Amino acid sequence: MSTSTRIAEQPLRVHELEERLIAIESQISMLRAEQVVLVSELDRAQAPQVDASRSMVEWVQSHLDIRSDLAGDLVFAARSIGRHRAISGRLATGSCTFDRAVATTRYAVAGATPRDVEDSFSLDLHGVRRLTASSRRMTRRDERELFDERFFTSQVSLDHSHYRFWGQLSGVQGRTLEKAMFDRADELRRESPDVISSRTQRQADAVVAMAQDSLDRSLPTDGDPESGGDEDQGFERRPSVGGPQVSMFVECRDDEDRGYDLTGDAITAAIAFGPHVGPDTLEAVLCTGRVRVIGMADGEPIVTSRASRAIPPAIRDAVLHRDGGCTIDGCRSRYRLEPHHIHPRSQGGSHEMGNLTTLCWYHHHVAIHGSGYRIDPDSPSTRRTLTRGPYAGVDPPRLAC
Repeated sequence: MSTSTRIAEQPLRVHELEERLIAIESQISMLRAEQVVLVSELDRAQAPQVDASRSMVEWVQSHLDIRSDLAGDLVFAARSIGRHRAISGRLATGSCTFDRAVATTRYAVAGATPRDVEDSFSLDLHGVRRLTASSRRMTRRDERELFDERFFTSQVSLDHSHYRFWGQLSGVQGRTLEKAMFDRADELRRESPDVISSRTQRQADAVVAMAQDSLDRSLPTDGDPESGGDEDQGFERRPSVGGPQVSMFVECRDDEDRGYDLTGDAITAAIAFGPHVGPDTLEAVLCTGRVRVIGMADGEPIVTSRASRAIPPAIRDAVLHRDGGCTIDGCRSRYRLEPHHIHPRSQGGSHEMGNLTTLCWYHHHVAIHGSGYRIDPDSPSTRRTLTRGPYAGVDPPRLAC
């Protein structure tokens, strides 16, 4: 078969696949229409009371094993679409998708006329949703319902290695949070204009930075970091002269001295009342705060260290005064300047000024403790360069072209 023949047949093949795909979606729409009728009947029969579900949406989600948003759409359609025959008729015959039927019904409920509804079928779904948003009339009851439905929650993974966050806020609350996050992300971008990172990565950094700002404000700024409180409570609110104060439980080696090793590429360690961590997190805690390491074997503590002091306030101030800003070559940022140990504390590095250099928040927490890069100890003290650590990314943070 010649190349020209294959090229000629390819559009035909794509067209056939497209028609089949659309036909399947039409069948799905008709099945959804049947589900809408059944959900409507179950709703009238108060099905959630049979098994103590909190709502019809929860009942549908549980029994059909589907996403909560899809369950919500089915319940909404069951309660509303029957009053709009033009939409329900299209859904029943498969001439419009279930998603479009729901979006168009919401538009009709928002106050669209039958003519407006008919015209909306010439728009894409985003266009229909935009029309719905612009047509909606907000009542006091609507506002108070949205306020009462606000929530923000988190979910930690089973191994405590990462978190997911989600929630729902009213329009004003959501815009406030969004603007604060965007503004801080833009600030981080301005502070490190040559660093290449995605928008979502900067937004994640922005949220963490705002949280750290709040914690810093809640702590006293002077006093003895060794004083006060029980030290074995994980992260604690202590004087903010060096970051979080933690107890770290580390699984000991199976050798005769039963010692713990903090220099390996992998460790079995956990923060008290907190997540399991690896060497990067341990180095960050040792660098910015104080940690007591407790060696464990068979669930019993067999060795413990003295609490490692945070960098003394006088040393911190002297280092920041000496350097005058971030010492990474080419960095002009002065955002959240902090001392960093050139020779890591986990490998015996000291708090002496010669082993400390000033870094901005990005280079300290993202580039080094987050991405695994190291400061070249042989680089000039005012033009420090980063080297690739054993588990760093493909390339170190680089200048944009």
